Amino acid sequence: FEVSARAGLCSQEDPSRVRAHLKAMGMKTDLRDIPGELPDADGLLDLMGQDKKVVDGALRYIMVRGIGEAFVTSDIPRDVVHGVLRDALSDR
Repeated sequence: FEVSARAGLCSQEDPSRVRAHLKAMGMKTDLRDIPGELPDADGLLDLMGQDKKVVDGALRYIMVRGIGEAFVTSDIPRDVVHGVLRDALSDR
């Protein structure tokens, strides 16, 4: 949801609403919830490039226009995803 919000696809309030709901269900919601060392943002993007959703070398993302409005696209600028990862890692 955070990438969708930063890309201007959904409301800025949607990520916090979803995060609050998931936390209330006892689910992990942030990179800081993962113990141990993690790669930096570039390293995480490289790992994402190994995902089964990669098609012809392009990462495909499940994005949202709002809660319950998901779609798949490759048309997300790398710098948007990198920024979200970088910020999430800095919160650890």
